[in-house]
Amino acid sequence: MVKEGTTLDYLNPRFKVGLYDWDLFVGPGAGEPAIDFTALDLEGNEVKLSDFRGRWVVLETGSATCSQYSKNIERVGDLRAEFPDVEFLVVYVREAHPGERLPQHRSFEEKKRAAALLPKKYKEHRRILIDSLDGQMHRAYGAMPNVVYVINPDGIVHYRCDWMHIEGLRAALRDREHVHTEEHAELKKISAQRSVWTAIRTMWTGGIIALWDFVVQTPALYRKHKLIDAYYRTHGRFRRRPDEPDPEARSS
Repeated sequence: MVKEGTTLDYLNPRFKVGLYDWDLFVGPGAGEPAIDFTALDLEGNEVKLSDFRGRWVVLETGSATCSQYSKNIERVGDLRAEFPDVEFLVVYVREAHPGERLPQHRSFEEKKRAAALLPKKYKEHRRILIDSLDGQMHRAYGAMPNVVYVINPDGIVHYRCDWMHIEGLRAALRDREHVHTEEHAELKKISAQRSVWTAIRTMWTGGIIALWDFVVQTPALYRKHKLIDAYYRTHGRFRRRPDEPDPEARSS
């Protein structure tokens, strides 16, 4: 999620690792009711999550500058063929890596134009829902760049993960009798299928600034991922829960 108390708000103009609270995954967990939200599709139709009650739904957040999202699109097509009874949706959130070519959204119309890039640029085949400019859905569901949720026909979260992991999602969809509580995908899992070309191409959508910021922030990003991976592997949960104080805030 976005760290509270930072000087930069939700619509951050540049990517920085410190903007994200990597140790905390807020939002409804597995076995809890999903939070209803309203978004617009590319045609301007108002869509609510509750409109899909009675169906299995997969929600993935993404943006045109998020390579962790863009690398999944073709493989999600395979999942759609494997699970035709499931509604697969993309919720367009803020730009993960804004730059001079595609800056952070300053209006909803800018956000809508950015979302319209997905079918043309990345061959996105799912229905695209556009979150509010201030990220109401995104904040409620964890505010990380590429979260995934599976919601059952009763509106209960069946599975969630802080990063989209195709095999984790497939396992959750194959086993619908048991709630899946594993909610963290390690760096090796989410990066294994992302080529250097995919990363560069997606960052270039943002521009040179987006590429530069990513390169500069990569060492800190890698260290943070490894810390979270190690802690989750040992304890089976994130380093903090919503009711726990931020250790960095205590020490500052």
